[in-house]
Amino acid sequence: MRSSVKTNRLALISFVSGVLAALIVALVFVVYNLLEPASAIINLTDAVLMPLRNVLLLAAMVTGVLGLLDIKKKDGAERGKGFAWVGIVVSAAWIIFGLLVGLFFLSAR
Repeated sequence: MRSSVKTNRLALISFVSGVLAALIVALVFVVYNLLEPASAIINLTDAVLMPLRNVLLLAAMVTGVLGLLDIKKKDGAERGKGFAWVGIVVSAAWIIFGLLVGLFFLSAR
């Protein structure tokens, strides 16, 4: 039996963006630690994958928050709170981790 309640699109976009950003982080980890990266691969990761990850994290955060607000406004007409929360938590965790790493390297100077 299928439910007639639709999943909020913003919540779904948040989830997909957060998962894609996590996959990019895993790919970069594999490239840098398990393979011997050539300069072309390093340029690809630094010039393409890292900015793409940052955009996806920002998209996951923004669409997650907007999705939660939209779900609340529609009062049960849509579902997807879990998807929105996964996107928010994944993006917040990576943003906080990135800030901590940046602060660590600034203090190590």
